[in-house]
Amino acid sequence: MKKNILIIGFGDIAKRLTNNLNKDLYNIYGVSRQDKENKNFIKWDWLSRELPSLDNIDFESIVFIPKPSSSSERGYKDGFINSIKNIQKLLSTISFNKFISISSTRIYGKDKNRVFNELDDPKPNDYRGRIISIYEENQIQNYGDKLLILRFSGLYDSDSTKISKNHLHRNNAAKIIQFFIENNFNNSSYEIFNCSEDSNNLSNISNEKIKELGFIFDQYH
Repeated sequence: MKKNILIIGFGDIAKRLTNNLNKDLYNIYGVSRQDKENKNFIKWDWLSRELPSLDNIDFESIVFIPKPSSSSERGYKDGFINSIKNIQKLLSTISFNKFISISSTRIYGKDKNRVFNELDDPKPNDYRGRIISIYEENQIQNYGDKLLILRFSGLYDSDSTKISKNHLHRNNAAKIIQFFIENNFNNSSYEIFNCSEDSNNLSNISNEKIKELGFIFDQYH
């Protein structure tokens, strides 16, 4: 029997993820503000008061890929704080086993004198990082031991001319989500994973935890 996957925030990463997943094993349901070609697409603005219908569908995994409505503080609050209130209402009507919540290594701030791992307390030094830190705290409170938080570093693709010191190719981003959809690690509580590629010792984000689980980053530069 196929497993149902719900992706909330169906953009570029979600398309790459969908292409990776075995269609004989998974039914993919995508939620986005924009119209998509996916037959299981659900058009919904997650800031809307109206909720879409997902009756009688049990999901193996929920994937949430948040996106700010703008680069302003208000836009970040809409994307990471206000949106999850509605999403929680939506998910209260359905059953699911796993919630994969995309976050950002931005919450560590800009301290260049140390390497951060998942045990370090976030010390954001701008409103973006602070809002994302609140978002993570809310997700932990809402979803508990069903929750996986994946902290992505700066995303790039093969055509990018500028790459952040801490970076993650979009193909690797999709591959990481796929890895956690396809594998269960019997977590007894929520888990957080840094998702940042090796960078010739220039990166200050440790990726040892996800590599210890067996994930292998593809090399792109």
